[in-house]
Amino acid sequence: MVEHASLPLSAFCCQNPTCPDYGKKGLGNLYQHSWVDRTTQRIRNLRCRTCKTECSERKGTPWYQSRLPFDKGVAVARHLAEGDGIRKTSRLVAVGQNTVMRYNRLLGTHGKALHEEQVRHVKVREAQGDEMWAFVGKKRRPGRPHRSHR
Repeated sequence: MVEHASLPLSAFCCQNPTCPDYGKKGLGNLYQHSWVDRTTQRIRNLRCRTCKTECSERKGTPWYQSRLPFDKGVAVARHLAEGDGIRKTSRLVAVGQNTVMRYNRLLGTHGKALHEEQVRHVKVREAQGDEMWAFVGKKRRPGRPHRSHR
């Protein structure tokens, strides 16, 4: 996954809902104003030329105001995307279960919003459901005829 600081400014948009340029990427209205953390200089603070509002380049993403290192956050996201459980992800990434649950909620909300924004006016002609294997719990072994109790 790409660190946000390496993305060009054209990949970002103004996050102020009252700004006329809200949500519009590549207008050239954003410029780097400062750093969120001056010691590491990894996360940029951006300012909109139109409305003069400042925001972090991570605003509007699941990584906004995250105290977890970026690499660990990405590892949590990858484990959850692979279908690993909360406990397993917590153990493998060495973070608390509450952290994994919080990221699960944040990533899910962000993913749903992104899906709703990107997927529109789709007409489905045919849908296929994949088989899902689950243990139901059989009372008898297969191959044996069922004995009735008389």
